[in-house]
Amino acid sequence: MKKVFQVLFALTLLLTSSLAAAYDEGDYFEAEGIIFDTTQGKDSMYRAAVMQAYRYLAEEIGDLYITSATTVQQARTADDEINARVEKCLRGAKRVSVKFEGDGSCHAIVRLPKNGPQSIAGAVLKPDIVIEDFPKPKIINIRSTVTYTGLIIDCRGMNLSEAISPVIKSAGGTEIYAYKNIGYQSAVNIGMVEYSADMNSSRAGNNPLTVKAVKISDKCDVVISDDDADKILNANQSTNFLINCAVVLVR
Repeated sequence: MKKVFQVLFALTLLLTSSLAAAYDEGDYFEAEGIIFDTTQGKDSMYRAAVMQAYRYLAEEIGDLYITSATTVQQARTADDEINARVEKCLRGAKRVSVKFEGDGSCHAIVRLPKNGPQSIAGAVLKPDIVIEDFPKPKIINIRSTVTYTGLIIDCRGMNLSEAISPVIKSAGGTEIYAYKNIGYQSAVNIGMVEYSADMNSSRAGNNPLTVKAVKISDKCDVVISDDDADKILNANQSTNFLINCAVVLVR
């Protein structure tokens, strides 16, 4: 189901009007520009609809959190290198379709992937991060015979916001899953987490470890109990599902 982030932009000048919307479609962002103009030719309408779609896509991307402390737009303002990469990424956004409807309007749809080549994650994450090992569990459970394939954290009802680089940490403050543990290639190509509307995501495999979040910190970071943190770190020692980004946040 589409979640509408930008729904309305209307301008009336003589017989000219426009409408635009941007959506989060799970694996990618999509924006649509709509132009209805009886005063200009089709070529002008075509260009205007495409430009409008790209503009709304840029606005939608700008509101996305990179970390809990920084949005894409804030990073672009503070860092010329990131700004240049995001500009290049936006220019490379795919034109899904541009067509004229029976009512005379021109509709342009553009799409930008969240992960993979030419993605927004690749544009904003810094590749020169120093990789750190996952922390060791405080209590090592050597008797566990359960093999977990991934992790699902139930964050429903907690107003969790999406981020490119979220952090999972214990109530005691230990970061058990963060960009510093994953590195650029996996974070860009796979994505650090999947945001899901239910508990049945296949990303965590057929036998996921499921825990309940205690709270959300700074809109984007997930806090779990100290016991659950230990449980996750113990399970990860057997199958390394964290380094494979087999992590799902349900909201």
